[in-house]
Amino acid sequence: MDTLQPVSDVYRKALIQWCMSSQLFTEQSLNEAIARIYTEETAAAIELQAEVEQINGTLSVLSLQLRSAMDQRSGSRLWALVNMNADKISTGATPYTTTELAMLKALVEAVFTSADGNYAIDLHTAIRLISALGSATFGRHDAQDLIARMCADGWMEKTESGFIVVGMRALIELQSFFNDGFGDYARFCSLCKEMATSGRVCNQCDDSVHPFCADQIMQSAGSLSCPKCHKPMSDALSFGPNEAGIPHSLVASTPQPDDNGVAEID
Repeated sequence: MDTLQPVSDVYRKALIQWCMSSQLFTEQSLNEAIARIYTEETAAAIELQAEVEQINGTLSVLSLQLRSAMDQRSGSRLWALVNMNADKISTGATPYTTTELAMLKALVEAVFTSADGNYAIDLHTAIRLISALGSATFGRHDAQDLIARMCADGWMEKTESGFIVVGMRALIELQSFFNDGFGDYARFCSLCKEMATSGRVCNQCDDSVHPFCADQIMQSAGSLSCPKCHKPMSDALSFGPNEAGIPHSLVASTPQPDDNGVAEID
C-alpha cells in the first residue's frame, strides 16, 4: 500500500490565502475549500484537526493562527485566521474608523458586562449607547446602521428577539481581549471548555454548560447533570438572551483557559 504523500506547501499556502479572504467561515466551507485546493486523494485522507495543527505550525512564525469557536446553541463551528499579536479590537476590526472602533469597544464592553449576567442588551439600549458617543450630526439612524454593519461583519449579533450579543467573530478573534480585560465576567462551558455567553449554571459548583452541550448530555445520559460535580442540573439557572440571568457577582470564578484556549479544571 502506497504511503500518502505529505500535503504540498503550495496547497497549504493557497488554503491560507482563502482563509484570509474569507475572514469568517463555517467548518463545512473550510472542508469544501480543502477539497477544491488539495488533490482528491490527499483531501479524502486528511483529518481536519491534524491539518489545522500543521497549518498553525507553519503560521506561528507569522504570529497567525487558524482558530475556531462553537455556536453555543447549534453546535456548528466557525473559523477565522487570527493575528496573535493583534488580539484586540483596535487592530482586528481594521475597516472601521477610530470613532467607530471606540463605539464597537463600548458596545462589546456593555454586552459582556451586562448587570443581569446575560451577555446581552436590547437594541434600543445599544442604539442609545452608540448615539451618545457620536458627534452632533450622528443620529439614531446612523447608530442603527453602524450596529447592523457590526453584526454583518460578525463582531456583534442581533438575536431574533432583538437583543445585541457578542458575535462569533469576536469570540474567535478576541479571546485574549476578553480573558485579560473581563476575566471576572468570563464563564466557560464545563463540557467543551469554550467561553460561554449563554447556557445554564450548576447551583452546586457554579460551573456553566452551553445550551448545545446541555442537549448533548441529555441525549447521552437521559438527564442533565453537571460535567464537573455530577450533580443534577434540573433546577439550574439560565443565562443568555431572554433568560432571567445570573448577576456576575452571584457566580463563582469559573475555570480560565490556558494559552491554548483550554480551561483548566481542578
